[in-house]
Amino acid sequence: MSLSISGLYRFDEFELNRAQRTFARNGVPVPISPRTFEVLAYLVANPGRVVTKDELMKAVWSERFVEEGNLTQHIFALRKALGDRAGCIATIPGRGYQFTAEVQALRQPGSEAEIFQAGRAAEYLVQDTRISTQIIVEESAAEVPSPARVRVFWFAGGVLLAAAVLAGVLVTVRMNRPSTLRIVKYEQITRDGHPKAVGGTDGSRVYFTEELPHTIAEVSVAGGAIESVPVALTEPWAGDISPDGSTMLVISQSQGMGPADSLWSFRLIGGSLRRLAGTAIDAAWSPDGSHVAYGTATGEIFVSRSDGTGEHKLASPGGYIRALAWSPDGSRIRFSKDGALWELLSDGSMLRQLFPGWENAPSQAGQWAQDGRYYFVSDDQIWALDQRRQLAGIPASKPVQLTFGPIAWGEPVPARDGKTIFALGRTKRGELVRLDPKSKQFQPFLGGISAEFVSFTGDGKTVAYVTYPEGVLWRANADGSNPLQLTFPPVYPKSPRWSPDGTRILFVDRTPRGTNGIYAMGADGGTPRQLLPDDTDNETDPSWSPDGKKIVYSTCPTLGASSNSDLRILDVGSGKSVLVPGSKGLVVPHWSPDGRFISAMTLDAMSMKVLSVESGQWSNLDTGSVAFPEWSHDSSSIYYLRWKGDAALARMRMGEAQPEILADVRMEHFTGFFTSWMSLDPSDAPLLLRDMGSEEIYALTVQGR
Repeated sequence: MSLSISGLYRFDEFELNRAQRTFARNGVPVPISPRTFEVLAYLVANPGRVVTKDELMKAVWSERFVEEGNLTQHIFALRKALGDRAGCIATIPGRGYQFTAEVQALRQPGSEAEIFQAGRAAEYLVQDTRISTQIIVEESAAEVPSPARVRVFWFAGGVLLAAAVLAGVLVTVRMNRPSTLRIVKYEQITRDGHPKAVGGTDGSRVYFTEELPHTIAEVSVAGGAIESVPVALTEPWAGDISPDGSTMLVISQSQGMGPADSLWSFRLIGGSLRRLAGTAIDAAWSPDGSHVAYGTATGEIFVSRSDGTGEHKLASPGGYIRALAWSPDGSRIRFSKDGALWELLSDGSMLRQLFPGWENAPSQAGQWAQDGRYYFVSDDQIWALDQRRQLAGIPASKPVQLTFGPIAWGEPVPARDGKTIFALGRTKRGELVRLDPKSKQFQPFLGGISAEFVSFTGDGKTVAYVTYPEGVLWRANADGSNPLQLTFPPVYPKSPRWSPDGTRILFVDRTPRGTNGIYAMGADGGTPRQLLPDDTDNETDPSWSPDGKKIVYSTCPTLGASSNSDLRILDVGSGKSVLVPGSKGLVVPHWSPDGRFISAMTLDAMSMKVLSVESGQWSNLDTGSVAFPEWSHDSSSIYYLRWKGDAALARMRMGEAQPEILADVRMEHFTGFFTSWMSLDPSDAPLLLRDMGSEEIYALTVQGR
């Protein structure tokens, strides 16, 4: 029986008001479409009961017939909006859905306002002290579900006194627990929609990198006109701002005035440049501005004085290092290594992973608040870690989530006033495009769907793809007709590959232990099976041998990630894998369609090697920077995306010394799970995912409670 009071429901930290058509989490609105709202409202009104798909579709779409796939998409959107509580919508195979969370049905404020307010005060208290009792005011006991689902308490004349007593207990409880934060205001301060990367703030301005065209820019912390910052470097990237607000760290990613990926300091007034280091990919100022810490693509962390002198290696943690952040007291440095957060003391000792059990997303980045009380983390959403627990000798808990909803948030940059966080908010959407070989223009493919990791069967009749940003694997006819959903969240397939006979699909996803693993599933779906469940190494980029008996893969999770990366070959029949000789430091292997070669990228993504399977000898290819390499169907060429310098689509023919440029993509902006992606259609025409989303900088007002 459904909960039917006045359409006001609460479960966990969510509140749904059917009359006002609002849905919020901790008081912050959660954006969902009107039809998705109706799906949620019906499920919430029927907690604990299996609601069949037919019943749900009749309730929500009573005025017209809809396909079951329409409902599936709204359920997916709903789970996305619920974030870490998506599991409260359980799929009952062959039947429908069940809402499993404890639901409270509440009376809207009205004629019995004082009694209701007293009940709500007590209810908030009970939630705060983590007592599971639910307090509900109802008109009719006949409408109450079973006692196992909801307990009912009738309030009488003494309820106000009881609430006051409990409120006193609440004050005591809150004094003895660490405070939490919440975002109370979102203010957009840029409005051009262009791709960006936030660098830092001096208190009055936010400095960032505009990618199209590439330049460093600034905007007032209150918003307004965007102004260019003239930096005499080619492809400069805005970085951290010195504590006194006078100097910006800048990374140069092309030859320009110095080596690739060189580190510079730039005076914001006067515009003078000073070269600090010859190779760096990210850097941060010390709290007093006297030193700079920077990381390299080879996994090393260095520290130098602010003028570049006194350089010395601090540590060699390995991996691709970014998001360096010095603690406000100068005692430690935190950074993102291969997408996970780590820290070490400022003398280079005590290297450790910060949250070894926290696997919310493939990439995490963080920054300290100016006063050191909180450490803010992003992984598409923004989280906060209360640092006062560590200062008091209390073990640090996992971060608390601050943002929710469809906007993906980049690395947080705390303002100097301690009340605001600046972050890039990104609406993710792409358009699948194909490079037309005659016109050399990109044209929509498969209707321009927002999908990547496109893979065709050997006969070219069937296609598999992963929707972006939802991360759902689908199978369809080559023209996109008759789509069939193969996976469901939280599975997020990457790099799917059809078996040569078209009966199985390989892909990469997170394993239960938090590493990357290779999974296989049938062409009609089913439960994905991990191929090497006992392997503790990261496994990526699987590629079938032409006979389907072997799979070559790499052990490196991210480009530039680890000097211990290598290639291995898995025997499908025995389940045993062996090391490929001479493959140390190589990643992204691909077996040629004729079976004669295995190609692979170097760790720095600046060249490729090709292994002759017959002779066992490796040869070098002078490709220049390379990403997402793919063999042509006749095994004569390798197509790839050149991402550095003059960005282009290129083709390297076997036996030739230089690549052929197919298209200039310097003014194009692509997107995807790995920020870009490329593959080939059955005619060897390159496929990419054009960025159709928007990126804006927001000021997020933070309030403690």
